[in-house]
Amino acid sequence: MDAESTPSPSGLKTAWDTIVAPKDAMLALRAAPTWGWALLIVVVVSIATSYIVTPAAVHGLQTDWPNMGAKNPALAGLSADVQQRQLAFAMKITGLVWIFSPIFAAIAALIGAVVLLIFNALGHGDGSFGKYWAAQWNIGLVSALGAIALAVVVLARGVDGFATPQAVQEALPSFGMLVPASSVKLHAFLGAFTPFSIWASGLEVAALAIVGRVPRITAWLGGGLTLLIPALFAAAFAR
Repeated sequence: MDAESTPSPSGLKTAWDTIVAPKDAMLALRAAPTWGWALLIVVVVSIATSYIVTPAAVHGLQTDWPNMGAKNPALAGLSADVQQRQLAFAMKITGLVWIFSPIFAAIAALIGAVVLLIFNALGHGDGSFGKYWAAQWNIGLVSALGAIALAVVVLARGVDGFATPQAVQEALPSFGMLVPASSVKLHAFLGAFTPFSIWASGLEVAALAIVGRVPRITAWLGGGLTLLIPALFAAAFAR
């Protein structure tokens, strides 16, 4: 039976199937691009986990501040009083980042949908922005699982267990563990390759291949790019 002729499942079932039965989820998204439940789950989880992780990031910033000052001539040239004001401001901003986590999730979904739409056109697929937008929110559930795992690690290690803000984001296992932290750019690049990001990239491939019926080679290229983009950004901003 063709996917379009099957009964449309609920958005909650599609969200669940994205984790446990991804092929069924992608077939469902092709027939009925639902994303309400996925969005709700991703938003709630992102806010909660970011809130949990934030104290560790703030502590890491405060601990690493002298080292940051030593590496930044502009900061090192400021008086001690001004440096403390700068630190207080940076800590305040870092402490509020969790509020904007849903916006970050929406931006990630938008970028992912646009990337898939581009490869859909390259592969002459029949997907649409709406379908890929829905797929992105459901795939975002994998990132939500990664955020939960990170929050668990932070709670287990405690706020004092992180000496830098970067250490918080690197708490999950990644390919970054294969190179020394002194290789800053490479370490940051490989650090973006976690079990959850690789899992999500595989789902991006499935979205192109099943939702958009894009040829497999093009689908793999598109899915790989969604994994590569965050890694390149991480390397570009690593200091």
